[in-house]
Amino acid sequence: MATVSSTVMAADFPDDDITFISPASPGGGSDYLIRSLQEGLEKDLGVNIIPQYLTGGGGAIGFMKAMQARPNGYTVVAIDNKVFTQQGMGNVNFKYEDFDYLASFYSVPYVLAVNSKLGIDSVEDILPGGEHNRRLKIGFAGIGSSTHIMSVLVGKELGANFDTISYQGAPDATAAVMGGHIDGVVMDPMDLRSALESGQMKPLVVTSGERSDSLPDVPTMKELGHDIDISNWRGVAAPKGMDEQTRERWLSALEKASQDPTFVKRIEQLGIQVNFRSGEEFDQYVDDLAQELIPVAQEVASENS
Repeated sequence: MATVSSTVMAADFPDDDITFISPASPGGGSDYLIRSLQEGLEKDLGVNIIPQYLTGGGGAIGFMKAMQARPNGYTVVAIDNKVFTQQGMGNVNFKYEDFDYLASFYSVPYVLAVNSKLGIDSVEDILPGGEHNRRLKIGFAGIGSSTHIMSVLVGKELGANFDTISYQGAPDATAAVMGGHIDGVVMDPMDLRSALESGQMKPLVVTSGERSDSLPDVPTMKELGHDIDISNWRGVAAPKGMDEQTRERWLSALEKASQDPTFVKRIEQLGIQVNFRSGEEFDQYVDDLAQELIPVAQEVASENS
C-alpha cells in the first residue's frame, strides 16, 4: 500500500510550492541562477518557485538545510564548487555524495580582480620586483567556500603576498573592495559583473584553461606558467533519495527552463553560453571535480590548522 501511495504522490508532483535554496547572499551567482530559472520553471511545473536565502558558513548552512529536507522534490538547492571545498575543509557533516545532482547550466572561471584605483595593471605588478609588490588584502566569500580555497591557491601559485580575509558573502567582499577596505578578491566573475563592467575593478587573471569569453583580454593562470584549470559551475541539486519519477520530472523542467528565451538571454548578458548537462556525463563531471578540489581544500585546512 505504501508503494502505491508514493507512486501516486510522485505522479502528482508537483502540487505545492517549491523551495529553491540559495546557499549565498542575494545578488550573487546563486541568486542569479535561481532568478534566471524561476520564470521557466514556474511555467513548466505550474507552481511557485520560492527562493530561500540561507547565508553563512561559506555555503555550509544552505547545503545542510537542503540535505536535511525530505527528498520529495519540493526542496532543491543552487550548487557549485562550494560543496566540495566545504567537505575538504572539514567544516560540515555531509559529503558531496549526499546530494542528487540534477543538472548544471554553465561554468565560469574564478578571477583575481583588484580595485582599479590602485593602479595595478597586471599580475606582474604584484609579484616580487613589481611596482605594487606588497601584502595585498584579498577577500573571499566565507570560510571553506570555493573562493576561499581559490584565493589561497592563486596567491600561492603566483607567489604573491596575499592576506586572505573572509566575508559573509560575495556582495560584502565586493563592497569592501569598493570602499577601499581591502585591495581585491578572488571570485566568480558573475558575482563581480557590475564592478567589472563599470571599470571599478580590474581583472588580472582567470583560472580556466582557456581565456573566458566574458573576459577575453584577461590572461589565464596557464598562460602565466601555472598548471591550474579550475572553473566554477552553477547547477541544481536535491537531497539524496528522490524517486525516479520525480527526478525525471525535474530533469525535464530544468532542461526546458535552460532553453527558455528569458534564461538564455540573461546568461548571454554575462558573456557566457548555456551548456546544459545532466545524467551520467554530469555525474562524472561532479566526481572528477570532487577528486580535484577536495584534496586542495584539505591541504588549505591543514596549513591553517
